[in-house]
Amino acid sequence: MRLVAVCLVAALAAVRCIAAEPAVVMMQSAPGRFEVAALDPTGAHAIVAEAEEAWRVLAGPLGLPGAFLSPVYVRVEPEPALVDRRPAGPPFRVAVEAGGLVSVRLRHDALAPVNVRRALIQGLLLRVAVARHGVTPHLTAPLWLELGCLGWWRTRADGAQLDALKQAAARQPPPAIGALLLWQRGGEESGAWSEAATWLLTFLQAESGAGQEWPTLLARLLAGDDPLIALVQTYPGRYRDPVDRELWWQTGYHQARRGRTLPVLEAAESRLQLGALARFVAAGAGENTDRVVPVRELMARVGEPLVGVEVARRAEQLARLVPSLHPFYRNAGLSLADVLAARAVKPARLAELCTTFEEDWRNAAELEQATAAALDRLEAR
Repeated sequence: MRLVAVCLVAALAAVRCIAAEPAVVMMQSAPGRFEVAALDPTGAHAIVAEAEEAWRVLAGPLGLPGAFLSPVYVRVEPEPALVDRRPAGPPFRVAVEAGGLVSVRLRHDALAPVNVRRALIQGLLLRVAVARHGVTPHLTAPLWLELGCLGWWRTRADGAQLDALKQAAARQPPPAIGALLLWQRGGEESGAWSEAATWLLTFLQAESGAGQEWPTLLARLLAGDDPLIALVQTYPGRYRDPVDRELWWQTGYHQARRGRTLPVLEAAESRLQLGALARFVAAGAGENTDRVVPVRELMARVGEPLVGVEVARRAEQLARLVPSLHPFYRNAGLSLADVLAARAVKPARLAELCTTFEEDWRNAAELEQATAAALDRLEAR
């Protein structure tokens, strides 16, 4: 009898321990893109927001599809128990698992924005590699490409960063293109080389044309091919020897960094980025019943913690984006900023601000369509 009582007490204690364990929150940016699991809902939400921005900004350079068959799985590792404390490892780990699943594991105490962004980029690169080549032991995410994508993201999300990058490039010569392509992990990561990696990514895309040189080179780099051999074979006729190759790269580097154009987005890209900031998706009652929430409805619930955090994040992101918006969409960006800043206004005032944004958005879309139609007619002649 005493043995039964002891077993019952132990069982009850185990149930209490299980019940006391915090639940894991699962969020996804969109089906087939990123899925995030974490104990902290606010932290998971912030990572999902970064994942959405990563997909939007890097879709062009990486040739991302609408979705993958399986998403990139992002897991925030919980704090280990006191009895299981081990020396801290790297901030994140990315791996290709059985069946082609790509997983990203982030340390709970290393969620600095640069670590999160690099982890998401590395996960995307390997997911593209799996989609292109299947699972092979040679798949890789080159260091220069990861850091080039990081710089591309930074300068496209914040136009002022592009000017800062140009100013830094004017003070320092770029490394040799061969050394940059062969840059390996494990050593010191030079800031100058990281900045040059952004210019190399920009340069290789600019040099790509109807021959699809950049997409072809990207696929070969992710497959683990020799970078220099792949460069020669995918960009034929650009140079004759290593000296000529270096001149080709140096010329492109200085041409890009001396460009005097303001960091203004094209009309279509402005529409996509501004539209993403104005589009809010909420989970429905059942599975796969997500719905788009109008801005008016969302701002009426801005007092809720998660809603308030998301609105504040988007307002901050929009403030960086507005200077880079195409003139057609500048007014829409400013009026959306007014809406997101309307935290404690009367319903009538909120409705007025939302109406202004909707009118500015329609006007911008009409201007873009009319301009495109006029250019099409001109080219047809």
